[in-house]
This record gives sequence, C-alpha cells and structure tokens, in this order.
Amino acid sequence: MREIKFRMWDELTKAMTYVNHYSPDTRPKFIWMQFTGLKDEEGKEIYEGDILGKIWTVFVVEYGENDCDNCFGFNLKSLNVGDKCYAFDTSVNKLKIMGNIYENPELLDAIVENQEEVKKQ
Repeated sequence: MREIKFRMWDELTKAMTYVNHYSPDTRPKFIWMQFTGLKDEEGKEIYEGDILGKIWTVFVVEYGENDCDNCFGFNLKSLNVGDKCYAFDTSVNKLKIMGNIYENPELLDAIVENQEEVKKQ
C-alpha cells in the first residue's frame, strides 16, 4: 500500500510545506498536492504539480480525469509534444523531477518559448 502524503503551496508566502496528512485549512491561498506513490529516477517522491522530463520530453503530473483513456487518477500531461496525456505508471521512474509548477514557473515559460521557436522553423 502506498503512503498517503501531501504537500501544500502557500501562495501568500510562496513556500512549499510537506505534511503526512491532509488537514483542510481555512486559509484560501493553500494549494494541496498529493504524493503519487512513485519516485523519479533519482528516488525523489513525485507529487501533483511536479514537472518531469527526460531529454526532449517534459510532463506535468496532474490528478483528475484524463483524456487519453478516460480514467480518473494521476496522469502525465505533455508540455512539449502537442497536448497529449499519458497514463501514469511505474515508467515514471525513468524520468527526472525538474521542478514544479509553483516554485519553478520559469520552466513552463521556457518550454512554451521553445515550442514557439520550433514552430517558426
């Protein structure tokens, strides 16, 4: 059975906090993210909102219904290969956490800029 863990991003202080339980908070600026139960190629725990990549492929970990197989759960949304999504499975241990969408938004900006450059060529 996988560990149930969470982290939360505080939009007011711009800080990430890791916790072992979910505790609804009345402060509206907390964004909760759940641990997926899997680790990347370096053994780091993968959470919702993490940006994973390997060479030219970059994904964001999302939770919800995915468009690729209409199932509910964790999935990988491609950031640089169209708008594809992929089922989230143990193959993520071949990817590396590059950052996350809250602490490293510049990674998302760089990917978008790169896609625009590729389209121009």
